[in-house]
Amino acid sequence: MNQFFKHIGNAITSVSAIIFVLILTISGLITCTHSLFYQVLPFSMGDTERELASWVLSIAFESTLLLVTANNAILSKKISVVTAIASGIIVLFFIQAFDFNQPPIILMQKIFIGLIISSINYTFTELFHVRWEQANAQKNLVEKMNELKTEYISQNNELTKTKSDLEKSKSDFDQLFSYTEELESFKAKELEKLKCPYCHGQYETIFKLTSHKGVCSLNPRKGMKQSVFEEVQSSR
Repeated sequence: MNQFFKHIGNAITSVSAIIFVLILTISGLITCTHSLFYQVLPFSMGDTERELASWVLSIAFESTLLLVTANNAILSKKISVVTAIASGIIVLFFIQAFDFNQPPIILMQKIFIGLIISSINYTFTELFHVRWEQANAQKNLVEKMNELKTEYISQNNELTKTKSDLEKSKSDFDQLFSYTEELESFKAKELEKLKCPYCHGQYETIFKLTSHKGVCSLNPRKGMKQSVFEEVQSSR
C-alpha cells in the first residue's frame, strides 16, 4: 500500500503533472481569450475570418504569456507578474466583471475568479520553471556521475597496468641485481688471481704478474725459475 501512495506522490510532484495542469489552464484561458478577441475584432471581417483570427491570436497570446512566465530566469521577475495579471484581466473581461450594474456579490465572485486564475497561472508557471531546472540539474548530475565513473574505471585500469609494469620491473631489477652480484664476485676472483702472492701488488695481466713474481723482493725464491705446475698452482 505504501508503494501505491509513493507512486502517486511521485506522479503529483513530477514535471509531467505540472505540464498537464498547465495544458489544462492554458486551454481554458485560450477559450476565454478567443471569445474576447472575437468580440473586439471588427465586424467588417467575415464570421469565418473572425473565428480563425480569434483562435490564432488567442493561442499565440496565451503561449506568449506561458513562455514569458516559464522563462523568467532570463527576463525580469516583474514581467512574469505583469503577464500573469494580464491573463487574469482577460478572464475578468470575459466574465464581465467590470459590469458594475450587477449585484455586489456577483461582482465579488467574478473578481475573485479572476484573481484565482492569475494566481494559478503564475504559480504553475513558476512551479514548472523550478521543477524543470531541478530535472535538468539532476540529469546533468547523472551524466557527470557517469562521466566520473567512466574516468574512474579508465584510471583504475591504468593503475592496474602500472602496478603490473612495476612488479615486472622489480622482478627484472632483482634478476639484474643477482647478475651484478655474480659479476662482481667473478670480477673479485679474477682480480685476486692478478695479485702477487708475496707483496699483494695488483697487475693488469697474468704475464706481468708472472714477470713480477720472479723479481718480487718478498719472494723467497727470488731469481729462481718456477715450474709450469707451480705457476698454475699459484695463479689459482
